[in-house]
Amino acid sequence: MKRIFFAYLSLTVLLISCGSSEPEIPRVDKITPIDTVFNYDSLTNSGFKKSKSYKIDELPEAKSAYYGWKEVGSEGIKDFEIRIYNSHQDAVEFGEFFADEATGENAIIRKSDASWKEGIKDRRTISTPTDGGSIGAAIGSKSSPKYGDYIIYGNLIILCEGWDTEESISRCSSFVQNLE
Repeated sequence: MKRIFFAYLSLTVLLISCGSSEPEIPRVDKITPIDTVFNYDSLTNSGFKKSKSYKIDELPEAKSAYYGWKEVGSEGIKDFEIRIYNSHQDAVEFGEFFADEATGENAIIRKSDASWKEGIKDRRTISTPTDGGSIGAAIGSKSSPKYGDYIIYGNLIILCEGWDTEESISRCSSFVQNLE
């Protein structure tokens, strides 16, 4: 009986490991200086679906900012916040501080504390420690940061949904794979 069980278990593991037909997506660097200047059409042509346009009056040097979603391989639909600048240099110089503040385990997700308040509700997710959410959610709240990290890819800053840096950067890498 044990032999049959182990043979079945071995076959199951083999089928699962060989059954993944999704190609490995190359991981992008957190900051990738490229000469291409992307615009809103670049995003929509890559499969990004806009849910909201944000006011950028208080986001220095930004041309536009959007909240929306995109299908990320077998993971399904994931949320992204995208900020467009005139150049890579502008994105780094004027946008990196605001992206740092809005992402990661210690992200500022309360409007009263945020430097750029636009879209702050979209940067939160409801969670509990048992579903992988941040234990560091504000006391009396079940909110956690939605975006584990971001990338600066050319003139874009892309905040990517995920519980941690690894998951978010992986999703960011998938996002930029089809940008034109």
